[in-house]
Amino acid sequence: MSGQRTGFANWLHLQWPSGQVEPLPEVAADFSTNVPGLYIVGDLTGIPLLKFAIDSGTRVVRAIPQIEIDSAQDRIPLVIIGAGVAGIAASLEAHRRGIEHRLLESSRLLDTLENFPVGKPIFTCPPEMKPAGELQLPEGDLDREGLLESLRDQATQAGIEPIACRVESVSAGGNSLQVRCADGDTLQAKRVVIAIGRSGNYRKLGVVGEDLDHVSNRLHDPSDHRGESVLVVGGGDSACEAAVALADAGAQVTLSHRGDQLVRPKSENIERVAERVSGNTLEVEFLSQVLAIESDSVTLGVSEGQKQIAATSVYTMIGREAPLEFLRRCGIKIRGEWNWRSWVSLVLVLVFCTLLYHWKRPGVWLPVSEWWSARGGFPHGMDTWWSGLGGAFSDPTTWLGTLATGVGEAGFWYSLVFTLVVLLFGLRRMHRRPTPYVRWQTWTLIAIQALPLFLLPYLILPWLGNNGFFDAGVFKSIADALFPVVEGYGPGREYWRAFGLILAWPLFFWNVFSDQPMTAWLVISLIQTFVLLPLAIRRWGKGVYCGWICSCGALAETLGDTQRRKMPHGILSNRLNFIGQFLLFLCFLMLDARLTSWLFPGSTIGNWAETVYSSILTGIPLLSYEWTVDLFFSGILGIGLYWHFSGRVWCRFACPLAALMHIYARFSRFRIISEKARCISCNVCTAVCHQGIDVMSFAQRGIPLEDPQCVRCSACIEECPTEVLRFGAVDGAGNVVRLDSLAAIRNS
Repeated sequence: MSGQRTGFANWLHLQWPSGQVEPLPEVAADFSTNVPGLYIVGDLTGIPLLKFAIDSGTRVVRAIPQIEIDSAQDRIPLVIIGAGVAGIAASLEAHRRGIEHRLLESSRLLDTLENFPVGKPIFTCPPEMKPAGELQLPEGDLDREGLLESLRDQATQAGIEPIACRVESVSAGGNSLQVRCADGDTLQAKRVVIAIGRSGNYRKLGVVGEDLDHVSNRLHDPSDHRGESVLVVGGGDSACEAAVALADAGAQVTLSHRGDQLVRPKSENIERVAERVSGNTLEVEFLSQVLAIESDSVTLGVSEGQKQIAATSVYTMIGREAPLEFLRRCGIKIRGEWNWRSWVSLVLVLVFCTLLYHWKRPGVWLPVSEWWSARGGFPHGMDTWWSGLGGAFSDPTTWLGTLATGVGEAGFWYSLVFTLVVLLFGLRRMHRRPTPYVRWQTWTLIAIQALPLFLLPYLILPWLGNNGFFDAGVFKSIADALFPVVEGYGPGREYWRAFGLILAWPLFFWNVFSDQPMTAWLVISLIQTFVLLPLAIRRWGKGVYCGWICSCGALAETLGDTQRRKMPHGILSNRLNFIGQFLLFLCFLMLDARLTSWLFPGSTIGNWAETVYSSILTGIPLLSYEWTVDLFFSGILGIGLYWHFSGRVWCRFACPLAALMHIYARFSRFRIISEKARCISCNVCTAVCHQGIDVMSFAQRGIPLEDPQCVRCSACIEECPTEVLRFGAVDGAGNVVRLDSLAAIRNS
C-alpha cells in the first residue's frame, strides 16, 4: 500500500495505512459530555448516518428524568441547538413527552440537507435499522428532494418551528446552563442538546486562487454548468456525487484525487464514476494535487510534473472540520487535546507508578526504593501485622499458617490488586460490550490471571510446598527443576517462576536469564516462544496471545477498555513501533551471550559473553535492560500512560514478545474481513483501535486487514455502525476461506 518502499521496516510496519483520527468531542454512550447537563447528538458523535442521528436525538430526550423536568422552575427544561435531522427528532420526542423546550437554528430548518446538490442520492443505511422515535425516513431509494419533502412534512405536522438564533456558547453557571446567542440574549436551561452536525469550516486547499468567485465548496444545481469545464477536487462521496451529477448535466468534468484509487466512497458511487469515465464524460486525475487556481484554468501537480487544465468552475469537496471552536467555548473536551490539567495528571500518575513499581520490586535503582525497603515495604506496620499472623498460625497443617510467608510479599499484594482490577473492570467491559466474543474473551483473561498468574504462584504452590508435597519423589524433582530453593527467601522455593508457564520469553525473561542454566525452563520457553506461538498465530493471529492470554493484555482490555480512543495514530507513531524490534534485538543479544557464557565457562569468549550479558541486563543504572525495559517501559510507562495514551502503549510500541509476534503474524492466515459495500468511512473503527491501526483504510478498499499489530480485541467490529467487519481467515492467495463463528457484533 505504500508504493515502492522495500526492506524489513516496510514489510513489517511501514507499508500499512497510517491515517489520522478526526478530532471530535468526547461523548459518552448516553450522549453526555464532560459539562453536566450538556449533550451531543447526530454527526458529532462520530457516526454520519441519518438513522443514527434520528435515533440519538430521540434517545437523549427520552432519557430525561421526569423529576428533572418538574424541578426546572424558572429555567427552560430543554434547549435544542440545531434544526437538522437530529434536532428535529429531539424536538418531536420533547413534544411527545410534553417537555417545554426551545429549538434554535442559526439558518433554516434542515439547512445541511438543503445545501446538498439537486438530485443527490441519499443512502439510508443500515437498511434493517429502525431508529427510535416518531421521525422516520421514507423507504426505498431517495434523493435530496424526496427526503426534504418527507422530513418537512413530518416537522410541519408536529408544529415544529425553530427559533432563529446563532448560539455563541453554552456555559454552566450555578444550577443551570446559560445559552448565549449572538444577538445578546441568554437563555437559562436545565438541559441542552447540541445537534448542529459537523457544520464547522470547510477545509481549505491552501493554494493561490482559492478565494476566487468561481471556486466553491457547495454544488447547488449541476445544470447551471452545462457545457462548462469544471474541476472537482476530492476523493470522497461528496466529490464523486458532484462529479457524476455535473457530468450527467452536460459539463466537461475532471475529478482530481490525491490518492492512486478511489477507496473512500460507497461502492455505488465508485461504480457511477467508472461508468462516466468509460463513457468519456468524466476524467479522473489520480495522484494529483491542486497547485494554483486561475480564472479559467487550474494547475495540477501530477507524477510527471505539472499539468494545466481548463476550468471555469472549481468545486473543492475535501470535507469539513467539526465546529471545534464552538465546542471549546462550551467547555467540551475534544478527543486528543491536552491542557495543563492533562500534563499535571500525567506527571502525578507517573510519579505514583514509579513509587508503586519500586515498592513492588525493591533493589532496582531509585533512592526511594531503599527508603521504602527500610520501612519494611508496608506503611503503618502492616508487615509486622502479617508476621504476627504467620506466628499465630504457625501450624503447617493449617491453611493460613502455610500462606503467611507468601502473603507478606509485595508481589502478592500487587498481584492481588491486579487480579481484582481485571475482574472488576472485566465485568464492566462485558456489560459495556455485550457480545459473545467479548464475554468469552474476558472470562478467559480473568481465569488465566486469577488461576495460573495469582493463585498458583502465591497460594497453591506455597501451600503444597509447606505441606511436604515437594519433599520427596517425582514431585520434588519437578519442583527442584522449576522452583529451586533459595536460602533466605521467604517462601523457600521460587514459586514466582510459575509465571513462565503463561508469560513467554522474552516478555518474562527471568527463567531464561538465570544465574545458572535451568534446563526445564529453557525447554519450556523454547517450545512456548518458537513452537506453540508461531503455530497459534498462524491460525488465529497475534491476538491469540495478546488478546486472550497475556496479563498485559488482560489489563489493557479491561481497565484500559474505556481509554482505547487515546492511542496515537499516523506515520510517526507507526515508526515508533520499532522500539519493540530494538528491544527484541537486545533480548536475543543477551540470550546469545548468556548461552555462550554457559557453554564456555571460564574461557575468554565465555567471560566476554558474561560481561556483555551483565552489562546489558543490570550493568548501568537507568540504562540497564532490567530497569529501562522490565521496570520503566513495561511497568511505569506501561501502566502510567493508560489514562493519557490508552492501555496498549507497552504492547504496541515496546513489548519484545509482541515485536517477535509481529514477525510471526506476517505469516498468519488470520484477517479482519471487510464488506466494502457497507462501509460509510465514518472512521469509528480506526478511532477505537488501541493498537493504532488504520482499520478504515482496509475497510474502504474491501480488503482483509493484515496489519500485524491487531490483537483481536474486537472493538472495531463491535462499534462499527454498519457491521462492515468480521474476524476470519484467508488462504495462501489471500482469498477468504473462513469467518469466525464466535460473534463479535453487538446485535448478534
